Amino acid sequence: MNLAEGLEDSEFADILVRRVAFLPSEPEPALQSSKVNHAEARIVARLAVAVYHQYDRTSGFCPLSTLGIITPYRSQIALIRKELAATGIPQLNDVLVDTVERFQGSERDVIIYSFCVNRASQLKFLANMTEENGVLIDRKLNVALTRARRQMFMTGVPQLLGQNPVYADLLDEIQGFL
Repeated sequence: MNLAEGLEDSEFADILVRRVAFLPSEPEPALQSSKVNHAEARIVARLAVAVYHQYDRTSGFCPLSTLGIITPYRSQIALIRKELAATGIPQLNDVLVDTVERFQGSERDVIIYSFCVNRASQLKFLANMTEENGVLIDRKLNVALTRARRQMFMTGVPQLLGQNPVYADLLDEIQGFL
């Protein structure tokens, strides 16, 4: 994918031309709710703005088909929606922000996945592990990854995600794309 004209100085210029990318985040302080991650919500909103400009200047941006945002918790959904509203781009208010279960059966050109894992104990909820033919598979992750037609962007705390073998492998694979 080529970068749209005028986005060369964008914070995400190197990301927008990739098929897959991971943007590291920081966990919420221990006293905060574990079901929100403000740093991730800000990353998602800034990246959504960049995706909007990239597609608006090339193939066109349609909130119903261009961009979708997946995150596991309702609190994080609300926080991301608030951050999107603060961008001042009306089309971003119509982007679907929901859980992986609600995305099942639909696709978007670009998916942004906010893992929202602030504690290692949350990895159990995030994952839906099963073994098929001797291979460990996370069904929720599989659904999330297969919702993207063109680009898949993820943000999360790599030190925490790496404590799960499937997510550790995912992070290793993504590093291979860089």
